[in-house]
Amino acid sequence: MKPQDEHLPFLDYFRGVAILSVFFYHSFSATFGPAAFQWNGLFHGCPVSGSLLVCSPGMLGWIGVPIFFTISGFCIHLSHQRSRSKSYRVFFLRRFFRIYPPYFLALLFFALLYPGTRLGFGLGSRQFALLQTSLEDFISHLFLLHNLFARFDRTTNGSFWSIAVEVQLYALYPLLLWLAGRLGWTRTLWLTALVELGLRACQGFATFYAPSYELPQLVRGTPPYFWFEWTMGAALAEAWLTGKELPFRSSWGCLWPVLLVGFYFYRPLVPFCYTLAALSSIYLMSWCLGRSTHAAPLTVWFKYPLEHLRWAGIVSYSAYLLHQPLVNTIPRMVAFVFRHHPIPDLLMIACCFSAWLPIFGLSYLVYHYIEQPSIALGKWMVNRTRRPNYPLPSTD
Repeated sequence: MKPQDEHLPFLDYFRGVAILSVFFYHSFSATFGPAAFQWNGLFHGCPVSGSLLVCSPGMLGWIGVPIFFTISGFCIHLSHQRSRSKSYRVFFLRRFFRIYPPYFLALLFFALLYPGTRLGFGLGSRQFALLQTSLEDFISHLFLLHNLFARFDRTTNGSFWSIAVEVQLYALYPLLLWLAGRLGWTRTLWLTALVELGLRACQGFATFYAPSYELPQLVRGTPPYFWFEWTMGAALAEAWLTGKELPFRSSWGCLWPVLLVGFYFYRPLVPFCYTLAALSSIYLMSWCLGRSTHAAPLTVWFKYPLEHLRWAGIVSYSAYLLHQPLVNTIPRMVAFVFRHHPIPDLLMIACCFSAWLPIFGLSYLVYHYIEQPSIALGKWMVNRTRRPNYPLPSTD
């Protein structure tokens, strides 16, 4: 089977790992708080409890986001290069119907209906300042610009920030192709690495002298801060499609995860952890592409867990849109049920973890009844530009 036609099942497993990592990270944060391991100057402090130590791997669950970025760069470039039409109009039309309708419905639900995140639009909001802030918050999310503003970046749904960055990376894709056409992919990789690592070095340098300092939101929350991660995926797809030697397959690539863990405990180096997580992911993706078969093996012992992991990857976008506000509600629900008794941390995080099953089920429904019809509608819109009176696709 040629690369132009081949489906890559291992990507579903990568997405599954990414969404479960992010889910565990948010469960960890909901249980212990976002600053569970306090900084002792420039170094991470020790866990304050045994239960925190047991659950501490959840601290690294944020690596799911750079994994998503690298997979996105790979899949977007792969899809565009395989497409019969190289029109950017077609490209953005497909991207819109793939991303925006599920996001828009999730935004409406969490901004207008869900009690834990609902904005102040109702009659009870008599303070003009509160109403104005809510409108600004909603509009910034509506146009996927909330990542540009520190006060809106984590409101409504904390996971939405990366959706905005993702869409803005799509907007940079034509520029990326232009650079690759002029400079070649190797030089383009170096250029985007210089941009991202330069910005992250500024953050690390500033942190060394002022540990609590953060770069302005217009720097650390925008696409250039993540551009190299996304470009690595696109470059890998280009090499695979053209039959060239796959990049990032060096034998010392296995050191990236080791460096990731080491950097995470020294505050000035923390900004580079996203890049190291992406390098770890792209190394494994390159290794999978280099195998004779791209299907993940299903042994008897691991068949069902791996099958669930695959389905978690399939519904990962819906799960990403839904999970964080729902997980954040769990500690309040548990505290209400056991309001007269102390709640062990391990019980609390176990309750958060158990929320995965209903979230997975809800994500499957959203995937089946919203994502899939939206994708089908996007394909119909693309085809209609070529053939008028093309019938609407069935969503049954």
